[in-house]
Amino acid sequence: MAPPRHMTSEDHFPAKTPGKLRLYSMQYCPYAMRARLMLAKKGVDHEVININLRNKPQWFIEKYPVATVPVIEHDDKLLGGSLVIAEYIDEVYSKDGERTLSVDPYEKGTTNMLISDKFGKAIISVYKRLGHKENWEEDFFKYVGELDKELSAKKYFAGGDKPTYADYMIWPWMRLIGPACAIDDVLPSGKLPNLERWIEDMKKDETVKACQTSPDVLKKFCQGYHTGKFVHDLE
Repeated sequence: MAPPRHMTSEDHFPAKTPGKLRLYSMQYCPYAMRARLMLAKKGVDHEVININLRNKPQWFIEKYPVATVPVIEHDDKLLGGSLVIAEYIDEVYSKDGERTLSVDPYEKGTTNMLISDKFGKAIISVYKRLGHKENWEEDFFKYVGELDKELSAKKYFAGGDKPTYADYMIWPWMRLIGPACAIDDVLPSGKLPNLERWIEDMKKDETVKACQTSPDVLKKFCQGYHTGKFVHDLE
């Protein structure tokens, strides 16, 4: 099933269904995918309104002046920011014992440090590679290499035998890496063996499968990112 088309400045505000959570998203945005992954993980009934980020509806800007995605709206409650939303969904919609982000203050803190420090640098290096910035290799293998080191003694970023919050928060960028993907020239180097194994394991996860976009489509979108000619509706 194709995703909803991306609304533009010409579109009127779509009527809401009372009591139903709404996600304002962009189909290929990694930050928005963080929210989509958590909603899928928790089985939250929701609707998706995709936003054309190059031609945003005025009503969206008025509703959320920061004008970025993701944003969730539930009746009169509104939240923006991928990590804010992801943690909120995990806290509100998890059953007892099913949190993906640890409730232990120290474990939660170390996970958030990993996301803000190592994940943040890795994400920047992914964008440098997508934009073919000069000397991108140095930063890419340095900072994405740090993620590889994190996985040298464990299957997933928080340990354990299944993906948790940290894995889902970095997956939207790591899904771009691999054969026939937008970044197809780094795994053959052999410098990221642990990350390569982790990527293959993540592809088997049911939550990831529920939110997947084909590598061909992502590659086309990333080519537009490189040239500055974004295409929002590729499916």
